[in-house]
Amino acid sequence: MNVDLYKSKMLTLGYESKGENGIAGRRYFTKGKDNRTHHVHIFQMGNEFIKTHLNFKEYLLQNPIEAKKYGELKINLAKQYPEVHHKYQEEKQQFVNKLVGKANEWARLQNSPKLGN
Repeated sequence: MNVDLYKSKMLTLGYESKGENGIAGRRYFTKGKDNRTHHVHIFQMGNEFIKTHLNFKEYLLQNPIEAKKYGELKINLAKQYPEVHHKYQEEKQQFVNKLVGKANEWARLQNSPKLGN
């Protein structure tokens, strides 16, 4: 896959490779170890998950209350499961799945023809 061509460059920039990390076709990189400062998702052009990730990001930017709830959840889960990352991830994923649904519906409405135009 072409996305694999970026691995060595990302490593030289100080990122750690996490492989697909649960999403088929993705290459996931983090920077900052325990005090993560960055994370990067790389997908092959045309991958179905690109739109989902972009919708999710845009939805949170446009809905600060939802973004705040998501941030608070992550902080609380990190405190609750400081040494059990898979448990943190499982519980966060339940919330994320709901947000993804909202984000995709929001994006669909943003892109639908407006009445009266």
